[in-house]
Amino acid sequence: MTHCPLCVGLAVLSAVRFSAHALLIWNVRRSPTRPASQQGSLPRLQPQAI
Repeated sequence: MTHCPLCVGLAVLSAVRFSAHALLIWNVRRSPTRPASQQGSLPRLQPQAI
């Protein structure tokens, strides 16, 4: 741990960002709200009749 404080801060920030993204991906993959055929795709808007 002889690196400068900036390097340590960037390493901590990188670890926090990685864990946040991993948690987001884990939650999306566990979500049973959409059929398996649509997993990983963006939800599409359905046209509504006026």
